Order: sequence, then C-alpha cells, then structure tokens
Amino acid sequence: METLKKAAEIHGTPLYVYFEETIRERARRVKEVFQGINLLPTFAVKANNNPNLLAILKEEGFGMDVVTKGELFAAKLAGVAPFLIVWNGNGKSKEEMLHFLKEGVRTINVDSFEEMEMWESLSPEDVNFFVRVNPEVDARTHPHISTGLKKHKFGIPLNALDSFMKRFKGMNIKGLHVHIGSQITKVDPFLEAYEKVVEASKRYSFEEINIGGGWGIDYQGEELNVQEYREKVVPLLDGFKRVFVEIGRYIIAPAGFLVLKVILVKRGENKVFVVVDGGMNTLIRPALYSAHHRIFVYGKEGSDIKADVVGPLCESGDVIAYDRNLPAVEPGDFLFVENAGAYGYTMANNYNSTSKPAEVLVKKSGELVLIRRRENMMDIFKDVVM
Repeated sequence: METLKKAAEIHGTPLYVYFEETIRERARRVKEVFQGINLLPTFAVKANNNPNLLAILKEEGFGMDVVTKGELFAAKLAGVAPFLIVWNGNGKSKEEMLHFLKEGVRTINVDSFEEMEMWESLSPEDVNFFVRVNPEVDARTHPHISTGLKKHKFGIPLNALDSFMKRFKGMNIKGLHVHIGSQITKVDPFLEAYEKVVEASKRYSFEEINIGGGWGIDYQGEELNVQEYREKVVPLLDGFKRVFVEIGRYIIAPAGFLVLKVILVKRGENKVFVVVDGGMNTLIRPALYSAHHRIFVYGKEGSDIKADVVGPLCESGDVIAYDRNLPAVEPGDFLFVENAGAYGYTMANNYNSTSKPAEVLVKKSGELVLIRRRENMMDIFKDVVM
C-alpha cells in the first residue's frame, strides 16, 4: 500500500502500477503446471502491451501471442524473436499477411476457410499453420468473452474439420488451435473442449497443438484451480511433441493496480457517489462487462458508507464499482483498484478528450520505474489536420 501511495505522489493519478515480482511468480507458476510437457508458453499481448512488461516475460521463457501489427511491434520492442511469436485473430488482411511474413513470423493460427484461401493464394514458405476449431463448449464465463460456441465469430466448427483438411491438404497444417473463452474458473470446460480437440488431432496424427488460455483469476473469491487443471487436463497432452499455451490475464492482472484519487463525495437523496479522477476512460471493464474489482482506500478501513465509485465523464455508465461498502472517504484519498494489470491500459481511451494514464513498474528491488509517461493534450490532438 505504501508503495502505491508513493508512486501516486511521484507520478500523479490516475496511475497503473505493476509489480515485477508478481509477474515473474505467476509466469513460473504457469510453466510448473505443464512440467513434463514440451511447452512453448506465450503471453497474450492484448492483455497488456507495455514492452517493458513483455521483456520480463521474455526473460521467463515466454513467447508472444499477437493479433495486430501494433502488438507485433510491442513484442519486437521487447526483444522477442519472430520464431517465438504466434499470430492469432479472425480478421487478417492480405496487407497484414505480407507484413507478418516480412517480419519473420512463421506460426499462424488460421480462423476460417476464407482466411486459408488467402494464404493459399500467397503460397508462403516455411509457415506452420494451426487451424482454430470451435468445439461447441460453453466456457461458463461472461458472454462477451466466451468464444467456444458455434454462434461466436472465432474458428471453424469441429465437424467441418474434415472438409477443411481435404480442401487445404497442400498447406503446411501442423495442428489444431482452440480457445474457448477468457476468465474461466472451472476446469470442466477446458477438459470437455480439449478431449474433443485432442481426439481430432489424433485422427490426423498431429504432433503439435495450441490449447489457448483463458485461465480465470480471483476477482470475487474464485480462481482457476491450477492443481486440478494439471491433474485432469495436462495428461491429455502426453504424446504431443510441442504444446502452445496462451496466458495473459492470469499472469498480469494480479500484478497490476490502478491508483485513483477521490475528487469529491456526492451525497444524493438515494445514493452516495465517490467521484474519482479516472473512470471508464482508464478502466472500462466494469462498464463493458459489469466486471468486479476489489477497491481499497489508503490508510482507512471499515464500512462507514455504501457508495458507487464513479468517474468524472459525461456518461451514466462511467462507473468503477457499484454499491461498495467503504470507509469514510474524503477528497484527496487514494483508492487502489485490484487486479487491474490486464485489459486496463490496453483498453483505456480518450473519451471526453481525457489523457491516458502513466504506468509504473515496481522492480524486485523496490525501485519505482516510469515505463510509460502520462499523455498530454498534444498527444491527443497530434494527428489532427487543420
């Protein structure tokens, strides 16, 4: 808590603060789960794209899972070699395909028949393709981050795989890829999906597989039981010469906090509002997913008031938290929003012409390092042509 306060006093608020030690500990925990498997762990850059953090994960033996040219650039800035990068996504253009090939990326998850037809027309050399299949498994998570049902836009139906393989038998298809969703806290959906995809892999004698990610964390008291995952899921992967996994939130979310400052406490007729200096422009997850983040007030404890924690933007949905029991907060108090390391800064925006926050890394030594400066007004308007 003192470290977060110190960072805010030096760099101002809103402010994202990440702890190096937590990043490394969580990354190592992922690898321990797959002990005995020839694993290429990749980090989902969409969760957090700061190259300083990606460089830590590179040191821990992680490659990168990227979706866009921007995420590829972030991985390059972190010093990640192209052969450790997996290109994912359902909307790859030909221009992007040529760019990724030029940059040396050679492991690609193909999302559709139509995409593979584009690759076929390019006839790329030395590319390893993985076919994303949709196993029709309910991930039991928020519908906006569930991706494993036929109604979702990702992958081909598993029952269309035979047609796909016949149609593209001349392409270098190395294996299957599956990713059924994000923030999954039960092992059973993974088990159900992987049993189907492993069986399909064996039909085609595939020696490699990409099992995606989606490991859920403790936002409200429940986290994926990784020991149960190891005991039930990992044995399915025996026999594969290489396994890819894509983990983002599980590693980086618990390593990050969003620090906000109370502007005022507004007492309405039926509601108390704690107004802070960052809202859905800094952390959009509560507005987008009704996501729950625990909140702590520096130097105070108790449940003196029940209040909504809201931002200063011109939207009723500009809310960080609803109906929270909080101590008697006052203007100037610091609020610490937990588990903000994933899908925080990467989803931040400039609504109401606000600037994006700064980011600070707390090194293992305790040193505070600025890893992204706060935007200023010129950053927001630098691309305007008048």
